[in-house]
Amino acid sequence: MKSFLLFLWMLLPQALLAHVNAVVVNMTDGTKAEFMLADEPVVTYSGNYLVLKTATKEVSVSVTSIINLSFVDRYTPTKIESAPTADGVLFRQLPAGSEIRVFTVDGKSVCTQKADSDGSVGLDLSRLPKGVLIIKTPETTIKVNNR
Repeated sequence: MKSFLLFLWMLLPQALLAHVNAVVVNMTDGTKAEFMLADEPVVTYSGNYLVLKTATKEVSVSVTSIINLSFVDRYTPTKIESAPTADGVLFRQLPAGSEIRVFTVDGKSVCTQKADSDGSVGLDLSRLPKGVLIIKTPETTIKVNNR
């Protein structure tokens, strides 16, 4: 147990020095558990099990089935790509089901969409008012000029 806690302590500088927002536990059966740091995961050690818990999720894993733990950058707001059409914006790597809202500069809400199960949302800007639009995701707010 002491060596495992020392291992976790050694990972802390990696998380503090890099831009990270999630911890990932990779397991020997090929599965992985991801926890957003914003969800404030609590890590405990009970018996031979590592337990990670947030308000909405809990995972208990035998330490013998853990390949590694890593701190990563997930759902980075800069991962915005051109949509399949010339009139849109495609957001990727968002939390599944997260909401994207579009506003005019005077604050009027003109569109709301939710990310699908793979974390993607395609916005067709051709159907929205022309001019400056504010797009809010859970992680960021961007401004676009819709011409």
